[in-house]
Amino acid sequence: MKSHLSLVFASLVSIAAISQAPAADLAARPYTKAPPAAPAVPAAYDWTGFYIGGEGGAEWNRTDGSFYNAPGFGWHTNNHTNWIAGGFGGFQKQWSQVVLGIEGGWDAVGSDWGTSLGGGAGGSCGFAAGTQYCRSRIRDIGYVGGKLGWAWNRWMLYATGGWAEASLRSSGSIAASGATFSEASRRHDGWYVGGGFDYAVLDNLVLGVVYRHYEFDSNRHDCSTCLGVGNVDFRNVSARADSIMGRISFKWNAWPGTTAGSIGF
Repeated sequence: MKSHLSLVFASLVSIAAISQAPAADLAARPYTKAPPAAPAVPAAYDWTGFYIGGEGGAEWNRTDGSFYNAPGFGWHTNNHTNWIAGGFGGFQKQWSQVVLGIEGGWDAVGSDWGTSLGGGAGGSCGFAAGTQYCRSRIRDIGYVGGKLGWAWNRWMLYATGGWAEASLRSSGSIAASGATFSEASRRHDGWYVGGGFDYAVLDNLVLGVVYRHYEFDSNRHDCSTCLGVGNVDFRNVSARADSIMGRISFKWNAWPGTTAGSIGF
């Protein structure tokens, strides 16, 4: 009996040793650290929203025309420069990198006058040759038009254009004394085209620069104090102007949570 028990015990020990051998031969599993999380990519800036702001800079203009009651007598003032400043507002919507919008504004213009020395009949300024001046100034400009932009995150380059209106004053002056005569003022319809760029310094604060070229239609300047028999100082006057201005605006999005790629309003 003892021999049988010894044989059984020896068999069990052998089986246990054999079962433990593979586990002993296995290498310990190496420890690996989890890879770091990828850094969050900031969302692209969204130009969608309403905005209001102010602008200011330099404006230069010239006028042309003729005295319609005195054929052969022209009207002209040379280019001159003024300050220009005002406010604007608009709305724009971004799809991918394309930005479409509409904007309107009003700017006051400085009080300096453009002049041209009279040349008499056949002259560009038909007032008395060498002794009188043609004078003009744009007092203010209003505008409303479209906007087409291309955005790179916080930068946007854009073209703009549409309808414009200006208040234009004209008169004559005496070279020797500076006394004015034949004053008239009218509002002129016209159009503008231009372009600029904006940079979003903060999500709601935008800085930019814009250039505009204006063309204003001819209109009659029929003054109440004109000199000469038959109102010969009555004239048709048109104007063209250019401006370049720095801008600052505040933008807000009326639909929080929208993204630059969204297509719904």
